[in-house]
Amino acid sequence: MISLFKPATALTLPIDPRYYQLLVQTGLLTWGILFLQIHVPATHVAAAIIAALGTQVAFTHYLKLPANLLSSMNSSLSIILLLHAANEYWIALASVIAISSKFLLRYRNRHIFNPSNFGIVSVLMITPSAWAAPGQWGQALWITLLLAGCGLVLLMGVSRMLTSLSFLLVFSGLTFIRAAWLGDPLSIPAHQLQNGAVLIFAFFMLSDPMTTPNTPWGRLIFGSWVAILSGLLHYAFYIPNAFLYALAFSMPIVFILNHYYQGQRYHWQHLHPRRLLK
Repeated sequence: MISLFKPATALTLPIDPRYYQLLVQTGLLTWGILFLQIHVPATHVAAAIIAALGTQVAFTHYLKLPANLLSSMNSSLSIILLLHAANEYWIALASVIAISSKFLLRYRNRHIFNPSNFGIVSVLMITPSAWAAPGQWGQALWITLLLAGCGLVLLMGVSRMLTSLSFLLVFSGLTFIRAAWLGDPLSIPAHQLQNGAVLIFAFFMLSDPMTTPNTPWGRLIFGSWVAILSGLLHYAFYIPNAFLYALAFSMPIVFILNHYYQGQRYHWQHLHPRRLLK
C-alpha cells in the first residue's frame, strides 16, 4: 500500500509544474478578460510582469546567480489574478515586494514568505488604494479550476499537495459546521465554497513547494492550521480576504514544523537539469 506520508513522487511525466501553473494562470486571466468582462487594465498586467522580472534579474545579476524567470512570472500572474489597485504603481510595488522578499527575507537559506502572497498582503496593508477581489471569480470557473487543481495534484503527487488538500478539507468542514450551528440549509455553505478564488489560492499559491513544510505531516498540519486561522479571521472577526492574511501570518510556522518533522527540502532542479533559484 502506498502511504501519503512517504516522500512525494510525481504520478505523471516529470515536467516542471511551474509550466503547468503558468498555462493555467494565463488561460484563467485571458478567459476572465474576454468572456467574464473582468476589468484588468493592460497597464496593470505589464506593470506586474515587468516589475517582477526586472526585480528577479537585478537580484540574480547582483548575486551572480542564474536568472531564472519562471517562478517570478508565476508570482506576477498570481498578483494580477487576486489584486486590484487604483493605478499600476501599486501593482508594480506588489511584484517588487514579492520578488525582493525571496532574496532579503531568508532564514536557513530559504525564503520565509510565499512571494506573491507577501506582495499582495503588504500592499493591502500599506494603502487603501489597493484591494483584493477574490469574489470576481465566483462560481463561473469553479469546476474548471477544480479540474486544473486536480491536474496539479497529478503532477506534484498527493503527498506534496497535502497542504492544499488539507486546507480545502478543513476549511470546507468549518464552513459546514458553522452553517449547521446557525441552522442554515446545506445549500448556503455549498454555495459559499463554490468560490474560484479559494481554489486559486489553495492550488496555485498555498501549494508552493519552496515555502511549505518539508514533510507530509508538516504539510498536513500547516494546511489545516491555515484553514483554521482563515475561518477564525473570516467568521469571527469578519476580515475580508482572510485566507491571504492567514497564510502570511502563518509562514514562520513552517520553520517550526521543519524542526520537529525533518525531511528533505524540495528543489526545482530535480525536475529541471539546470540549477535554479526560486
